Amino acid sequence: MNFDKNLLIGSGISSFIYFLNSQKKIQILTSNKDKIVKSNNFYEYDIIGGNTNIWGGYINYKRHKKFLKNRKYKKIFQSNILKVNKIFSQNSRFSNTYCIIGKDNKIFRLDKKMFKKKLNEKKIKKIIIKKKIIELISSENKSLFTDKATLCIGNLSLLKLMHDSDLIKPNDTISFEDGSCNYVLNLFIDQKKNYYIPMPLRFIIEKLLLNKSDAYQTLKDTFILQKFSRSITKHQISCIDLLNMKKTKIRYFISNHIANLRINNIPIRKFIHQKSKRIDVYCTGTVKKYLPGPIVQDLIFDIINNK
Repeated sequence: MNFDKNLLIGSGISSFIYFLNSQKKIQILTSNKDKIVKSNNFYEYDIIGGNTNIWGGYINYKRHKKFLKNRKYKKIFQSNILKVNKIFSQNSRFSNTYCIIGKDNKIFRLDKKMFKKKLNEKKIKKIIIKKKIIELISSENKSLFTDKATLCIGNLSLLKLMHDSDLIKPNDTISFEDGSCNYVLNLFIDQKKNYYIPMPLRFIIEKLLLNKSDAYQTLKDTFILQKFSRSITKHQISCIDLLNMKKTKIRYFISNHIANLRINNIPIRKFIHQKSKRIDVYCTGTVKKYLPGPIVQDLIFDIINNK
């Protein structure tokens, strides 16, 4: 019998922060299909590193500075693995947005070697809750057993896994918070109503052609801004409709920062704990409230506070 005391599922930023914050390095299982999984407001890159392969790496500096008062949070950024770098000059109206960079001084990306030989390319397709143990079924129909399963996968992948494991029923109601994202000219803007991130033309071209940028140069302002509305939109849809939905939004016009994910109006973490205390979850959906602009600082804080 393949048994581990704790198995970590996923290899994105949530998984990596959990891994860094673990005293005993645990085994990690991850999919590596190199494909996009999307539906409605959900957009996920199913590959080692997850959405860190395509994200902008932005961080809300004011909230980050506030969280640095927490010893465990501060320790994550003292490791020199993740560094926070200024990308807009101090006299810019948008100087609150910084960027997370790696040791190479480029936008932080995750790869297999950063998990120190603990990462195994095995996609988990089903969870079976037993009386004293959790059984995980891989896509090769092999069973793995654990005392505790920690799910650090994307929100949509999490919902599909729970549905395929009969932990969520087809007609269960999925709800979440999100906000609008679009692009405007740097004229007559309202920072009380929206959060703005300057978008140099070079970055726009890089994102369109390469799906990502590698590094940022310090800027003051740009003529084009990415705009995140501070107004929160609450979405509600049945599980089966979400999983079967063919209609999706263009990646650059979604926030990709879904928060307050609920099943039948029960917060996702609480819902899972009601099924089994042996299963835990960390994703943007476990962040309690939608935030315009960068959410990674709140995601990290949620992990180190609830682990």
